[in-house]
Amino acid sequence: MKKTNLLLLSVMLITLAISGCKGGKKDKEQTELNDLPEMETVAVSGMRVDTLEMPSADGLTMRAVVYTIDSTKPVIVLCHQARMNNYEYAEIAPKLCAMGYNCVALDQRSGGAMETHENITNKNALAKNLATGYTSSLPDIMAGVNYASTTFGQQVILWGSSYSASLVLKVAMDNPNVKSVITFSPILKFDDGSTAADYFKGYNGKPIFMTSTEKEAAPLTKAMSHLGDDVLTQYYPDMKGTHGSKALWSSDPSSADYWEAVTKWLAAH
Repeated sequence: MKKTNLLLLSVMLITLAISGCKGGKKDKEQTELNDLPEMETVAVSGMRVDTLEMPSADGLTMRAVVYTIDSTKPVIVLCHQARMNNYEYAEIAPKLCAMGYNCVALDQRSGGAMETHENITNKNALAKNLATGYTSSLPDIMAGVNYASTTFGQQVILWGSSYSASLVLKVAMDNPNVKSVITFSPILKFDDGSTAADYFKGYNGKPIFMTSTEKEAAPLTKAMSHLGDDVLTQYYPDMKGTHGSKALWSSDPSSADYWEAVTKWLAAH
């Protein structure tokens, strides 16, 4: 009887230890997003900021933040990375406005809260028991593109970060409302088992600016090797670099280099 109790106790302790490790990893990931400093925003004369709700391509109510500097100027649709929301662009979008670009920053259903900033599209999807994996965000990105194109009366520049940096290539390929693409650290494999190479191989001639960390650069170069220099401009920093659009945050040590590369490409396209 004592041996049985000891065995049960050992199993319970091991189970608790494993659970604690799993919980610790999750807590660490959440802490990384909950301990973010508030973004350093730029005061841009004439910039208007509006938060709105609109239907996704499949009818789900989604949220976007629209930064307008001049409705006749070019427009960029900004898509965030995993476990994030439009707050990823709270510092980036005003700087783009100062450069003469309107911006539409989306909440995609594959995402989450950052600090006190919720992802409303994700919350709405969960409330309806809808999938929130990476590729499930395609309808949200398509809706964002169509909204921006209709509102500003022009084709858009479509910008993605991490998983959305791969999805924007798919949307750009299929949607005539997209004129060019900016991708920060596109991933090569999705959570449903599909690969980004499937999206890349059929890509048409719309110009792409692609950047990443130094480590990510070689696999991305291989995946996009079928594209000519007239289509693809690839940049990665001399230092280690940062994954996703947060490479442009002022808190990132290599942000100035990334900004220089993006600004140069935008000026030429």
